[in-house]
Amino acid sequence: MKKTIVVGGFSKEQREKDLEKIKTKYEKKGYKFLEFIENGALKSVAVFEVEKAIVRKEQSKNLILLGVLFLGFAAILYIKATLAQ
Repeated sequence: MKKTIVVGGFSKEQREKDLEKIKTKYEKKGYKFLEFIENGALKSVAVFEVEKAIVRKEQSKNLILLGVLFLGFAAILYIKATLAQ
């Protein structure tokens, strides 16, 4: 599965620095760098090859975090409602 990640920066040097940071970050996660497509500021993208299992793992981590945040918000509202009575 291919995944594209936006590489931001107004100058070419900024985009190259950002690309290096992105490459190291995502290669640690198991992504494989394929190519860099230069389209100017805020339109340049890095293309990575990634296994579906890694994507599912990241999505499940995000859903768990969202669930915890929702439960925390619900707990705060419940405590405020019981104290208001």
